[in-house]
Amino acid sequence: MLESRQQISSSRRARDRLASLTIGAAGGAVIVLILLILGYLLYVALPLAAPAKLESPSTRVLSFQSDLAVMAGDVLLKIPDTAATQTGKLLSSGEHAVYLRNDMLQVFDLLLPGIGSESDVGEAILRTRVPVSNAIAGSLSIDSRDQRLMFSYSDNDGLLHAGVLSYAAESGVSLVRWSTPAGSLLGGESLVDAASGQVLLVKDRSYLRWQPDRAGSQRLVQGLLPGLRAATKLIAWGPNHETLLLIDRGDQLHRFDVARAAMPRLGDPRKMAIDVRWLGSESSRRVTYLVGSNGELLIQVPSSGEELLRQTVAELRGPGRLGIGTDGGFVYRLTGDKLLRVGIRNPYPETGWRSLWLPQWFGAYDAPGHYWHPDGAAIGALSKFSLSPLLYGTFKAALYGMLLAIPLALGAAIYTGYFLPARIRNRVKPAIEMLEAFPTVVLGFVAGLWLAPLLLDYLLPILLLPILLLGLPLLLATFHWLLQLLSPRFQRRPPRIALISIVYLAALVLLMMNADGLETWLFDDSLRDWLWSEWGIAYEQRNALLVGMAMGIAITPVMFSIVEDSIFAVPRSLSDGSLALGATRWQSLARVVLPAASPAILSALLIGLARGLGETMIVLLATGNTPLMEPGAFSGLRSLSASIVVELPEAGSESVQFRLLFLVALVLFGLTFILNTVAELFRQRLRYAYANR
Repeated sequence: MLESRQQISSSRRARDRLASLTIGAAGGAVIVLILLILGYLLYVALPLAAPAKLESPSTRVLSFQSDLAVMAGDVLLKIPDTAATQTGKLLSSGEHAVYLRNDMLQVFDLLLPGIGSESDVGEAILRTRVPVSNAIAGSLSIDSRDQRLMFSYSDNDGLLHAGVLSYAAESGVSLVRWSTPAGSLLGGESLVDAASGQVLLVKDRSYLRWQPDRAGSQRLVQGLLPGLRAATKLIAWGPNHETLLLIDRGDQLHRFDVARAAMPRLGDPRKMAIDVRWLGSESSRRVTYLVGSNGELLIQVPSSGEELLRQTVAELRGPGRLGIGTDGGFVYRLTGDKLLRVGIRNPYPETGWRSLWLPQWFGAYDAPGHYWHPDGAAIGALSKFSLSPLLYGTFKAALYGMLLAIPLALGAAIYTGYFLPARIRNRVKPAIEMLEAFPTVVLGFVAGLWLAPLLLDYLLPILLLPILLLGLPLLLATFHWLLQLLSPRFQRRPPRIALISIVYLAALVLLMMNADGLETWLFDDSLRDWLWSEWGIAYEQRNALLVGMAMGIAITPVMFSIVEDSIFAVPRSLSDGSLALGATRWQSLARVVLPAASPAILSALLIGLARGLGETMIVLLATGNTPLMEPGAFSGLRSLSASIVVELPEAGSESVQFRLLFLVALVLFGLTFILNTVAELFRQRLRYAYANR
């Protein structure tokens, strides 16, 4: 018998040891998996924080003079020797180059060197010659978009000329030219935009906007650049020609909105720490390059003013033509018989702290703001990568959900854990906790397809529900007083739950049946129209109020379970002691039970908030997914999790959007991890406090 007991004891110890090892291994595996997820998120997102760097410069000796050389993207090309027999100005844009001298304008098609070619220098094939008269070669400006080349120049007769060269497979090359008096702006700097067909001439503080068309009409707008107090030194198009960049004589950088006729200035000017001699921007990213007279290279994001790089480069010092390669891959200087290049490694310029989180002022916008439009290239615009609207929408949805969940969860938990008899509690508590397993996609579906139209038709009654709930005690007291007048048996019997429910439902039905009449009586119109006419508040059918109602239902079971357990776990000796000293049950609850359970209640609030922050399907289905930072309950929103679900399948694996979505996931991971950790610490405090009682 003793030997049998020893065998059983050793067998139990072995099983206990195996169970301990299994549980420990499972817990360790969970921690390892969490660390692996965090590590992968960091692996994908960290390159966004990589600073811009310069690569080793290179010098190439040309077999011809740089006056005959142009850059088409990353490739060097040469125009024919016979084209530059006189002094002129050579510019290139896209697949075309233009050479202007005082009596002739020549247009070239740029042909890249073929595969297997002995030379890596492309050719420029003469497309057409345009005779001109008294042209000022230095005033040439060109721009190429698709199969459309636009140019402008001034002449010594006081005229500003413009032309458009169109390429078509059926009709070949067609040229249309216009001219208009330049007036006092003669000798200023000009820019052209082939997409809009406009010419912009700037001199000192004045500007002339000229937009000719094939019908012969010419729209001219002339005025003073607002806020400009010093004379103009340099001008250039901003990224994608959305703004005008201007350097004044004091080396201050100004940005003007060319999308509006008055050309308002965007923000305050920024003082440059260098003597700027050249200014340029990329066409596909919001990046601006400035080169100083001593070779200083300054790279920045113009919309946010974020400085990406400032470094002196000896190869950029001295005379010559300056420019940038495709997507800012390098900066070059053509001088004499040399091409000097400085490579730039700057894959993610628009993902700095100021660009992602602080307001930016873009062209065509009235004020600085936060905008999330990562797919701008799909509509021919530049993308906007501010994460603030997504974070704002995430907290907005969670907080509106908490507004409903807090009174429901706390009220139900207090009543269930403290007032209900044990027999009823054992049935009610599991029923409420089962709602936690209800699929949130169904809640979002019901909210979007059923609750949204209902909220649209009965907006005022639904908004009055909290007031009706707060006024229910007064309503019940009045109703009970009337019952007392009718029968003496109601003298000491308070209203039961069934009676409370009937009274509340009856009041709710009456309110909803008379919704239209109530709105007409209060507002002389519908509540939605009154909000728009009086306050300028637009009502969107899928809004934050709708999300809050659906999310509040999803969050309530989680918070209820934690709060109810904490209230029920408070030792009955504390409550019984207060009752023995003469306190009522409500006084005992308010002054003994709730303070004792307060750490767990705070924990429930934090876990509920974390649950709301991580919610995806309700936010995705019940909102318009509009990334706007509007505080109102009737406007839409877009959350971090919804953006991941919607955009990640379509984002390229090496794109900025793809890595930003992983950064979004990292932010969401950090928020929920911190909130859950703090909540667990509060719960541990409650456990330790009553462990030995």
